Amino acid sequence: MDSRWRLDMNALRSRKAQERAELINKYEQGCRGAALLEPEEEDDEGGCLVPDRLGFLHEQKLPQDSTPGAKRKQEVRRIQKWIKMIKNHSKYRGSDKFQRRIYKGIPAQVRGKVWAVMLEVDKRKAQNAGKYAEMKELARLGATHFHHIDSAIAWTFRNHLMFRERYGMNQQALFHILMAYSVYNPEVGYSQGLSHVVALLLMYMPEEDAFWALVQLMESRKHAMHGFYKPNTPKLERFQQHLGLIVHRVLPSLEKHLEKEGVCLEDSTAHWYIDCFLDGVSARGDPCP
Repeated sequence: MDSRWRLDMNALRSRKAQERAELINKYEQGCRGAALLEPEEEDDEGGCLVPDRLGFLHEQKLPQDSTPGAKRKQEVRRIQKWIKMIKNHSKYRGSDKFQRRIYKGIPAQVRGKVWAVMLEVDKRKAQNAGKYAEMKELARLGATHFHHIDSAIAWTFRNHLMFRERYGMNQQALFHILMAYSVYNPEVGYSQGLSHVVALLLMYMPEEDAFWALVQLMESRKHAMHGFYKPNTPKLERFQQHLGLIVHRVLPSLEKHLEKEGVCLEDSTAHWYIDCFLDGVSARGDPCP
């Protein structure tokens, strides 16, 4: 009986290794891997889609700003101010001015650099030279969440120019980061919502920087997002309990209305935290800073 069980387990491991290798091969082939798509994976969205200034696609062109010249000059001034703050980030970091400018919104042109400074990406990367490449190689050999990761990527920001092409360059980068992180942090492995968080980072950062930004978001004391994605999601449960108390105390009429309509607050809001409010991207394509 034991020998038969061992044979079954060996056969299972061998099959998983073969499936992982086949999937990795699709991503390595890039757009050529699209020839290997299953029918249900094909992009069947027809018609001409129009990208907005951030790369999100729409069925029709969005309304143009009525004062483009004034807006452009204002944006240039804002970018110049942010460049100055980035160069002197040790002086401005944590200051009231820094906080005010964040709430006004970080210009897209410098957003990745500002995020990297706030998350100390360069410092963490320098402390772990070669680690990302090592994690990618370990993931090639033994990652177990590859099917979940691939399925998530197939549905992640497909309305954005960067991630529209199946097995394209940016989906490859997304796959590499999620596979590497599943090995780097086996307690989390892969969890729902991580693909959208990483995809947003990739819109503004190179691949390895996006990986270490994810690590910092998950592990640093300030952000500590690990609890949203680990088994049983303890931090998500705490946040939802807190939200329920706020609604009960501040918005009792809303609470009664939700109860009357049979709406469960926890079920309706879980994705807010798991996706970091990324579904809050407006129709004009302006995500939160």
